Amino acid sequence: MVRGKSGIRGASSVRAAQDAPPGGPGSRRGSPPAGNWLFKGGDGRLTAYACTPHGLVRWTEAAAPRTGWTGPDTFGTEGWTGPAAMAQSSEGYVHFVALRAAQDGSGRPEIIVSTQFQPGRPMTEWHSLGFPGLRGGPDDDRLAGPPRIAVNQRSGSTHVLVSMRRGGVLRRSRNAEGAWGGWKQVAPEPYGSGVTPLMPAGGQLEMLVLGPAGADRWSGIGQGRFALADRIPTPVVPGSTAVCETGPRRVTYFWRYPGDGSLVAWRAARQGVQGGLMGLGGAGGRGAPGVARAAVGGYDCTVLAQSGAEGDIELTAYVTENEGYGTWWASLGGHGAYAPQVAVDVAGRIVVAAFDADGALICTRQDTTRQGLVFGPWEAA
Repeated sequence: MVRGKSGIRGASSVRAAQDAPPGGPGSRRGSPPAGNWLFKGGDGRLTAYACTPHGLVRWTEAAAPRTGWTGPDTFGTEGWTGPAAMAQSSEGYVHFVALRAAQDGSGRPEIIVSTQFQPGRPMTEWHSLGFPGLRGGPDDDRLAGPPRIAVNQRSGSTHVLVSMRRGGVLRRSRNAEGAWGGWKQVAPEPYGSGVTPLMPAGGQLEMLVLGPAGADRWSGIGQGRFALADRIPTPVVPGSTAVCETGPRRVTYFWRYPGDGSLVAWRAARQGVQGGLMGLGGAGGRGAPGVARAAVGGYDCTVLAQSGAEGDIELTAYVTENEGYGTWWASLGGHGAYAPQVAVDVAGRIVVAAFDADGALICTRQDTTRQGLVFGPWEAA
C-alpha cells in the first residue's frame, strides 16, 4: 500500500527515540498478554503487565513526587498455563482472564478471572469459571484461542468470551452486583481463532472473529442475543487484530493484510462516518498494533504503534475516523522491541511501551515542550 501524508499538522515532526533500548540478559522477562496490557489507573498512574510461565508480572508508575516505575511485582498462580487478557472499566479497575490447569485431572484448562481495583495494590484472588461449554455440547471440545474479556463502561458488568473448536463462540457474564451467569452461545459457527471484543460506552458488546472466508463481526442485538452484523471477505494475519472505540457507540478494528504485512482499519459504515476497509500505509510489520486516542495539536487523534518491517517501533497519528486522509509512519527506534502499546499519562503525554529483545519493559514519552510529536529516549522500567 502507498505511504500517505498525515492529516495532522506537525505529524511529520515525529522524531526517533534516541539510543538503543536498555535491558540485557539479567532483565525480567515477560511475554505480552492478548490485547491491551498498558492502562492508566484512577489516580493517573500507568500500569503495565506481562505473562510469565508462572503467572503475571506488573510494573506501576511511581507516585508523585517520585518518577520512574516500581516493580516488577510477580503474581504466581499454581497451575498457570496462561495466556492472560485484560480490560479496564471506567472507574479504572483492570479485569483479568487467564487459564490454569483444572483440578479434576481432565487435562483441560479452566478459565480464571481476577480484578485489580487500584494501581500498585494487590489483585483479588483468582475465581474459576470452569471449562467453557454448553449443556448437551460436545465433551471433547477445546479452545480455539485465548479467552478475552470486555467491560460495560456504564454498568461495570464484565463479559468473558472464548472461541471453541466445535461449539462456536461462548460468553459468560458477571453483572454489576458480582453474580456470574452460565455459559451462553454467542455465535454457533466454529472458528479457528480467538475473539477480539469491545463494548463501547452506551453500545452493545461486539467482537471480531476470524473465519475461513475472512473476518466476521458479531454484535449484541439486545436481551443477551447476538447476530452476525458483518462478514468482511478479506484475508487477515492471525494474531494481528486490535480494536478501539473511536466514536459514540462506534468501534474500529485493525489487522494486518498477509500480502505485505501492512495495517488496515475497518469500521461499520454509518451515515456521515467513513467506513469499510481502509489502508494505513507504511511498509508493513508484525504482530498486533497498540492503539489509543489522544489529543494532538488540539485534535482528537488515533495513535497507533507497531513493530515495523525494519525491526523498529513505528508510530502514526491521524484525526480519529479520518483514515482516508492518509497516515505517515515514523520510527521511534527501539530496534528489536515488540508488542508496543500506547497510553496517555497523567501529564497528557503520549507514552509508547514495549518489550525489548530480552523481554524487559521499556517506554518512551512524548516531549510536549517541543512542537509536533517528539519523543524522548527509551527508558527501562
